[in-house]
Amino acid sequence: MFIASRDLVYAKGRFALMGLVVALVAYLMTFLSGLSGGLISNNVSGLIASPATHFAFQYDDRPTFRSSLVDRPMWEGWSSRSGVLHAEPLGHTTFNGRNQRNEPLEFVLWGIRPGSFLDVPVEGGERLGSTESGVVISRLLADRGVEIGDTITLDRVLTELTVIGITGDERNYEHAPIVFTPLPKWQEATYGPPGGAPPGEKLPDVVFDFASVVALKIDPGVTPPQIAAADSDLGTTTLTLTESFATSPAYQVEVFTVAAIQAFLVVTSAVLLGAFFLIWTIQRTSEIGLVKALGASNGYLLRDSLGQAMLLLTGGLIVGVGLALATGVVFKATAEAGTPFHYQPLTVAISSLLLLGAGLVGGAVSIRRITSIEPLIALGRDR
Repeated sequence: MFIASRDLVYAKGRFALMGLVVALVAYLMTFLSGLSGGLISNNVSGLIASPATHFAFQYDDRPTFRSSLVDRPMWEGWSSRSGVLHAEPLGHTTFNGRNQRNEPLEFVLWGIRPGSFLDVPVEGGERLGSTESGVVISRLLADRGVEIGDTITLDRVLTELTVIGITGDERNYEHAPIVFTPLPKWQEATYGPPGGAPPGEKLPDVVFDFASVVALKIDPGVTPPQIAAADSDLGTTTLTLTESFATSPAYQVEVFTVAAIQAFLVVTSAVLLGAFFLIWTIQRTSEIGLVKALGASNGYLLRDSLGQAMLLLTGGLIVGVGLALATGVVFKATAEAGTPFHYQPLTVAISSLLLLGAGLVGGAVSIRRITSIEPLIALGRDR
């Protein structure tokens, strides 16, 4: 780094400008990782927080929570399978509704059996099952002004739900907050007549024999062929928890879009740094020739230049990532509730390493020109 350190001092303006470009790319990469993490969390956080390891859908090549319909024999059949620790029906319906202040609400209603392994912990209020029409709402809905004690009336079906608890974290699906209700109340709202059963009457038993999917907790020792055999016998299609993220139509599009932008920034970083060091090497041809004439080897000069690139990249990354993290804190604190933004340390670290690696590759490709510089030609070029 003897020559490189002196170059940094001699041409500090040029290196400062290039360092600023690296910092800007690092800033954009890190901020985008916050947006991608936020989009994933805001889209499928309800699934991420679920204790289920798999979900069994109605047989379909492309199953979704919206279109799936399972019946009692399916979830009872899964519960009797070897290696299945838990099998619970789960209802899923997207509803619009209003609270008693006539404020419009959009949410996903999940029907679960209170006390089952799907039961959700609450940070405030009572747990699910305390009352027949009591519901536990996602933290996001609470941040938007819904409070414990509020009554939510579902549009069209006119079913009334009373908020009795709030989850400690955001639980969403397709960017809509989840409202957890006892499974019979979900079945009544989804399959029953508007307003529920007439006074003094009950809904037919068949209404309570259906749900959307079967949430499963399967022993890790169960093999995919065993799961496939159960699917064949029961007429279901089973996805792992991670695979079920793709049932949200927007999930794959959002993740692909952000990943494509990040990949473009990585390539941009490599090209910019490569172009900078290529021009810098050409401008220093005479100086490099002189140093070679004094006995410096190609290996020494390559290591020196790579060290220079590493120093430039590291400095730019530290500044860019630091500013992006600080901006993220301010953005999260001032943004509207539910704004999709969340930093994941692993994602930030991976994107930074990708940027560092791409920059070094670009720099290495450019500075290899050093090996082709002949001392005598370089020294006599201006004669």
